[in-house]
Amino acid sequence: MTDERLSPYLRQLPVGVIAPQAAEALKRHTRLVLTAPPGAGKSTLLPLVLLQSVGNRRILMLEPRRIAARQVAERMAAMLGEPVGQTVGYRMRFETRTSAHTRIEVITEGILPRLLAQDPFLEDVAVLIFDEFHERSLTTDMAFAMARATQAWVRPDLQLLVLSATLDTQSLCRAFDAPHLQCEGRMYDVAVVHGQETDAAHCAIDVARTIVRAMREHEGSILAFLPGQAEIRKCEELLSGQLGDTLLCPLYGLMSGEDQRRAILPTPVGRRKVVLATPLAETSITIEGVGVVVDAGLCRRPVFDPRSGLSRLQTVRISLDMARQRSGRAGRTANGYCYRLWTKATEDRMDETRRPEIEEADLASLVLDVAAWGEPDLERLPWLTPPPKVHLIQARSLLRLLGALDDDGRITPHGRRLAALPCHPRMAQLLLCATDGKQRALATDLAALLEEKDPLPPSEGVDICLRLVRLRQARSRKPEGAWARIERIAALYRKMVQANADNTPPDATLIGRLVAAAYPERIAALAGHNTYKLASGDMVGIDDADDLAAAPLLAVATCGNRIFLAAPVERDDVIRQAAWRDNLSWDSTQGKVVARSECRLGALVLATRPTADVAREQVVHIVIEAAKKEGIRMFNFDEHVRRLQLRVAAVSAWHPELNLPDVDTEALLCKADTWLPLYIGKADSTVELKKIDLCQVVEGLLSYEQQQAVQRLAPTHLAMPSGSRIAVDYRPGAGAPVVSVRLQECFGLTDTPRVDDGRKPVLMELLSPGFKPVQLTQDLRSFWQDTYFEVRKELRRRYPKHEWPDNPLEAEAVRGVKRRQPNSHS
Repeated sequence: MTDERLSPYLRQLPVGVIAPQAAEALKRHTRLVLTAPPGAGKSTLLPLVLLQSVGNRRILMLEPRRIAARQVAERMAAMLGEPVGQTVGYRMRFETRTSAHTRIEVITEGILPRLLAQDPFLEDVAVLIFDEFHERSLTTDMAFAMARATQAWVRPDLQLLVLSATLDTQSLCRAFDAPHLQCEGRMYDVAVVHGQETDAAHCAIDVARTIVRAMREHEGSILAFLPGQAEIRKCEELLSGQLGDTLLCPLYGLMSGEDQRRAILPTPVGRRKVVLATPLAETSITIEGVGVVVDAGLCRRPVFDPRSGLSRLQTVRISLDMARQRSGRAGRTANGYCYRLWTKATEDRMDETRRPEIEEADLASLVLDVAAWGEPDLERLPWLTPPPKVHLIQARSLLRLLGALDDDGRITPHGRRLAALPCHPRMAQLLLCATDGKQRALATDLAALLEEKDPLPPSEGVDICLRLVRLRQARSRKPEGAWARIERIAALYRKMVQANADNTPPDATLIGRLVAAAYPERIAALAGHNTYKLASGDMVGIDDADDLAAAPLLAVATCGNRIFLAAPVERDDVIRQAAWRDNLSWDSTQGKVVARSECRLGALVLATRPTADVAREQVVHIVIEAAKKEGIRMFNFDEHVRRLQLRVAAVSAWHPELNLPDVDTEALLCKADTWLPLYIGKADSTVELKKIDLCQVVEGLLSYEQQQAVQRLAPTHLAMPSGSRIAVDYRPGAGAPVVSVRLQECFGLTDTPRVDDGRKPVLMELLSPGFKPVQLTQDLRSFWQDTYFEVRKELRRRYPKHEWPDNPLEAEAVRGVKRRQPNSHS
């Protein structure tokens, strides 16, 4: 039965035609996707109609923006002729308007995880409505995944309704397994005018110029979209005094509720209004009388860097669906106009839809909320877009540092206290670390300051204490501008933790302690001139002239390659966050294993002390790991080892069937764990390690049969007619083993010596008496017959005192010098 109070709206608003169909579809499927253009009544009339069919249970409606949640609730309450907080109420961070009679509760999306943590079954909730789903904020995706899991696991009767004006319905319906209902609505034509390209630096000027033009060319109020508050304020300044009696209204998220209502409410008859808004005016909220839209085509997007642990806002080009959403605000009640500050060519290159925030966001709050709900395995949830693994790793690491998660990813009692506070886990940690009223007052000021953009220019240095002094000075008067915004947030935090404002000079030691608690991985130790090492291991710089440039320890709140905001922190406070751990490591400089106990916070070593009674197994492990990285300097790879390695490699190449292991230096070091424990004993230094016989190591890697084969096939020396045993050089890449021997020691040697059981002739490098190469040959017989006599001519000239016989095959081979006989003709 329909509430009679809704009858006029059922006739006036387009969604009234399909509202009964939506209610019936939800009963049959418990899941529904409904799209309708702006102004169709999907966010206001539809929930009121659905309320008639849910019995005594409630409806929760999730809005991505605070201003939209407040306005939608106020609009629904007005349609019922009631104040907000009766049948219809709202709940958001720091603000709640509900009562025991509230049946429809409009909430910002971050509230749902906390409600689920308190009541995982949502026993008294019949319908969950996700409004403006196309925005795909991080909290939207998290709340939607948790709601789908709740429906699938414990509440099959829970009805889920997705609402949007612009949405890729096919892919969503397929992933969500839901039918689609389309409300045609009544939208008027909007004429689009493309202009010249603008950018973040000039958009305020270009928007102001276009607004002045639109005021001349068209009637009605104007809604202008700019990327952020700074651009809005600059545009407001440029337009001040140029628009006559026109009402000029900024509209952005950090404004007070009263100022936001001023921008939204209708103006007196005959008076025009210009609203300068961020993207929050794209959807949900209704700004009466708008007939013209001016769109800079830019927006701010948070992008998370998991390496630094920071999210930074980037100004980027909007997507086409956002552009259509914005232009549609001009066609709500009549034909309208949209001035787009980009060219048609640029539009052809714009993305069709916006990227889900979950792909680029800081996931710490998400991971903590899901863990508080009771699901440590976040990947089990039915995500539309799975969160990036690298971001999850970073978030879990941070939460473990904060003591919010245990090693298994389950929430700790401290983590539950963090999750209960409506703020980022870092800020919750900061607030919970304050133990008395004065500390809580400081923590609320500090949290508000860190959540906002730095109110001071870089020339003021990086000290957070200075900002807190200025905040408290501003509060003792009436704060303005940035200080007013920070004070407003601080007041909300004070209300939340029941603290009173404190305008006395802040305690610098306590500031450092609180910042260190919230940013443990960014505690920094002085590492050199203007350089600090963070507990995360990263190196950051600080300006020479900064007052904190020589502080031994800093708690860093904001940094990139350099520090932006920090506070000095006491060594004792840092040590309380650190832990003593035994550390056994290889010291390359000393060339030995070093055993010590370290007071360590991440990559920072704050203090050390020696450790005794280290187990041999630990020493072996450390030496093995060091050997894999720098073993060439640790062991004695002398000429004997090198020759043995080459012999084994040669036989392996000649006879693959022998399955000889790879014993070159790199391979030996890589598999040090297979041989080093047998030789290491208690050796823990390079001096001792160099005593290890690596030839014995290599031979130990071969079986007895393989050792015998290498000895036979690749002998170390070959006997010469002179009686000398000449080393065989198994040079890599030479093609044949090389024997370097003086020519006189080979007299009488008819054929070339061979290895590999006679299969491979060696390469004879014949030397002069002065050990200079005179001939290379693998055919000694031919050399004696032909080439020897040419070589002899040169040798007789250079070495006239030596004997160079006419018949070298019958001459006596000699090791040293056999002088030519006086009567000899040789």
